[in-house]
Amino acid sequence: MNKYQETFNTWNSIAKRYEDAFFDLDLYNDTYNFFLDNLPGKKSKVLDVGCGSGNITKYLLDKNPNLTIKGIDISKNMIDLAKKNNKTAEFEIMDIRNLNQLKETFDGIICGFCIPYLSKEDCSKFISGCNHLLNDNGILYLSFVEGDYEKSGFISGSTGDRVYFYYHNLKNLKIQLETYNFDTPAIYQKQYTKSDYSSETHSILITRKVKYREVNRT
Repeated sequence: MNKYQETFNTWNSIAKRYEDAFFDLDLYNDTYNFFLDNLPGKKSKVLDVGCGSGNITKYLLDKNPNLTIKGIDISKNMIDLAKKNNKTAEFEIMDIRNLNQLKETFDGIICGFCIPYLSKEDCSKFISGCNHLLNDNGILYLSFVEGDYEKSGFISGSTGDRVYFYYHNLKNLKIQLETYNFDTPAIYQKQYTKSDYSSETHSILITRKVKYREVNRT
């Protein structure tokens, strides 16, 4: 079994535990507010990538019920929970490495702690895909844990379920964003306390697709 498939299986098996642990987490609410405040309009169309149990979608819709939101996630169990938690949003099972399957465009893409499960190469392809899915002046939200990419590896939960976790470099991500037609991002950093009471820094980049620039598709 490859790294991605084991990670996908784990997310599916722990979906309800994930919902119970994180659905009401308010640590990132100010970053979601910034995302909302910078969308092109009150009736913007948003893509929630790696939507999990739908916690971010619910927060956004509670703040602005006029949004049209589509959520995608690889896990059927996560999608089932997201549908239960958000009656007015649309959800679809999808591998985020296949963004090119989407034929619609969006005013905002929010990706909450999804790129930590993408390799460096797939993360670059993902950012390129976001460029092509966003309308001019659309907003992109990315969150991740900064660290040495070479130290990426499997991490295990209390039940022994494993996910492969990739660290990403802030400087490299900013370069990629510029390459793929995005403006200099606003940067937030949050201290997150893990279940073992250790702390790690979570980084959030929020950037805008620059209008009227051509980017070669890779």
